Parts: sequence; structure tokens; C-alpha cells
Amino acid sequence: MNTGTNDISTWPVRLGIRSGETILLMADLTRMAWNTRRSGKRFRAADLLDAFADATGPDGTLLVPTYNYDLDDGAAFDVRRTRSISGALANAAIDHPRFLRTPHPLHSFAVCGTGTEELIHTAERSSFGPRSPFAFLLAHKASLIVIDLPLNDALTFAHFTEETTGVPYRRHRPLRIRYTDAEGRTTERDFSLYAKKPGHHMDFSQLEHMAEHDGALAHIDLGGPRAIRLELPWVHAMVEHDIRTNHARRIHQFRWSWWLRDHTRSLLRTFGIRTRRERTAHAARTA
Repeated sequence: MNTGTNDISTWPVRLGIRSGETILLMADLTRMAWNTRRSGKRFRAADLLDAFADATGPDGTLLVPTYNYDLDDGAAFDVRRTRSISGALANAAIDHPRFLRTPHPLHSFAVCGTGTEELIHTAERSSFGPRSPFAFLLAHKASLIVIDLPLNDALTFAHFTEETTGVPYRRHRPLRIRYTDAEGRTTERDFSLYAKKPGHHMDFSQLEHMAEHDGALAHIDLGGPRAIRLELPWVHAMVEHDIRTNHARRIHQFRWSWWLRDHTRSLLRTFGIRTRRERTAHAARTA
């Protein structure tokens, strides 16, 4: 492991993480891997996971998103083996012996710590429903740690608030998945995604500035990699307030050009034609 300012083991302390906390961790590993290799050392994603798992301790809970939100109706998902499209940290957590994976095929998490048993046994049908890991994050006053990622790409949690509050620009999209559980049993299961309607686009950039102003967000330099710590209860309260009083104008936009784009993509998918991003995500999941 590195030493000095790039010592990954020191990062949780520098981010203010204490034993017993619930932490949602997201990261792009590119910069930290490059910095480590440049110093002549080997980078291991497991070291990052261990540092945060040790910091939250046995009385805390660490969650890492292992999403596959691109699954279509009729797709197969194996909670033990299906690779995540959420990047290298997600798949390192799937492989890590300290972590277990929550069951929802579209929005699963690798989890370790005191909340593990509760989270891996939830039977929530909806990605963002009242028994989902997102509800657990709110109930346990979790913090989001984002390393070398734009916050706009990391606030999936806000969709939970959209579902609990109810927004006109999303609707439940049912999916039937050929599902293989942790014991290797394969059955057909029904799930739901609270999906955006065509033409709508999420933008959380205003929330970042507001959270920093309110003291709910901090930027931390980790000696190269850049981190954000954000308090998720603040996000829930602010998003809920914006939905109820401002028609969600601070977090989402609609354009007819986006509506046309989304409908075109949907039509292409019916003929088995996918965008480059969708093909890349599928390749990552099946690799």
C-alpha cells in the first residue's frame, strides 16, 4: 500500500469517517491507479474497500453500488456472478470476501458491516421502494463519498426521493427477470424500475452548490484524487422540498429534442440496435 499523502489507509480519517457510520462509496479508480503505478507500487481496489470497511467497523455499514440498470425485460441476472456496469470498484466489491450483494437486479449493492443481513434479505420489488437499500441509507443517516466522479453521476439516491414523493415525469416500468439467487436457484421474478419518461433529464449541479453552502457537502483533496462527502438526509429533504414546492425544477429539465432522442433509441432497441454506450455496458456485464 502507498505511504504519505497518497496512503489510501488514511483517506477515511481525512474524510471524517467514524466507526459505526453508514457510508455509500463510489469512485472512479483511474487516477488513483495511475498515481500508485507511477510511484512504482501496485494498486489494488481491495485496499480501498478494506480501508473504508475498517473505518466504518463492525457497527457501521459500507455500501458500494453494483448496478445493472440497463437490464431489459426477459434478461438474466445471477446475484453471485453477474458483473456490474458501475465500474471497477463495483466489480472488485462483488469479488471481495468481506462483501455480500443485495438482491435487486437493477440496483444492487455490495455491502459489509452490521446492516448486511437486513440488506441482503430484502424482498423489495422496486429499485427505490420503501424496503430498498436507498431507504436504509436514509434511515441510517448515511453519507455519500464520491472519489474522482462528478456528483451528477453519483446521486442515484435522489431517485428514491422522487419515488417516495411522487413525480409526474417518472413511472414504474415492470420487468420480468430470469433470476438466479445466492443459493443458485433460478426462477422468473418480477421487478420494477421507477424510470424517467422520454424527454426528461436529471441535473443535480444546483444541489452541489446549495449543499456546500448549507454545510452538507465538503470537497476533500486526497493528494491527487478529489473527493466529495455529502450528507444524504440533506439530499432527501432538499429534493423533496423542490418536488413539492418548485415542480422539481432544480433537479430536472425537459426538452422536445431529448424526447425525440429517447423515442428514437427506444425504437432502435425494438430492432435489437443499441447505442455505443449501451453496447459497452452490456459487454461489461457479460465479461
